[in-house]
Amino acid sequence: MEQEQIQAYFTKLLHKAEWQIQEYEEKTTDIFRLCKLAVDYLQGVLEELKAFVMAYRFSDPEEEIHFFKVQKPLIVSKIIYYNKVYQIELHFPSGSIGVQKDFILSETHRLSTFFQRNLSFYEYYRTDATYLDSKYFLRGKPDIQIIVDSFYYETDPQFSTSYDFKVAKIIANQLLEIYLTNRLNELERREQRNGTKNAFTGKPMRWTGTKRALVELIYALDASGCLNKGTVDIKEIVAYFEEMLDIDLGDFYHTYMELKAKTKDRTGFLSMLKERLLQRMEEQD
Repeated sequence: MEQEQIQAYFTKLLHKAEWQIQEYEEKTTDIFRLCKLAVDYLQGVLEELKAFVMAYRFSDPEEEIHFFKVQKPLIVSKIIYYNKVYQIELHFPSGSIGVQKDFILSETHRLSTFFQRNLSFYEYYRTDATYLDSKYFLRGKPDIQIIVDSFYYETDPQFSTSYDFKVAKIIANQLLEIYLTNRLNELERREQRNGTKNAFTGKPMRWTGTKRALVELIYALDASGCLNKGTVDIKEIVAYFEEMLDIDLGDFYHTYMELKAKTKDRTGFLSMLKERLLQRMEEQD
């Protein structure tokens, strides 16, 4: 087999997986269902990758090291991440905002503890060191002087090395740090909104569609200039909808850029609104 074959295969596999996960995120509003869909799908991807590697003959040790140090952890880290998000949300307290913030901070502390316990290897990995790669990322009997995860002994030695799982954990924990930070920011913004809410006493309404759909709607309203005769800033519109619908849209500009980057049906939500309204009108005629 040619040396580039595994690189080309993995690039295609990873690209396909990322698009599928993005589709799940766009269409699934329930976090538990999203995590389950993602984990089930990614486990299938990992099995496919394993079958390929078991039949593949690495051209040299450097290619094998690259696979177990760089490529495989990208898939495994996503499985760890969505599994952990599921567990976090499953145990997320339903009490006050203060209780919820304490819970998030405790989860953040867990991540810090992991990095501290693995500081030596974390520094090795983050500095792109290579002098121990042959011990960390080549298959075979591990060096007994190297402390490895117990997970290593539960895996197939033909598809695992001493430290590829630890790299995946590092990547997953970095993603979890971002997730928890966003969760904490969401609570703090909700806390601020609670302190400034008006005297409306009717039944509150919450946005139950996707955040991407709401961002699409907000940008359409901004582009039309129909709010305050087009003099209001997009940030003000977003803040208004967040307070009115009790939602945190996060990095809404990034979401908008993702909509712009789509090659087909950039305004899928608006098209759906038009179709549903016309359908209702026709039914009522």
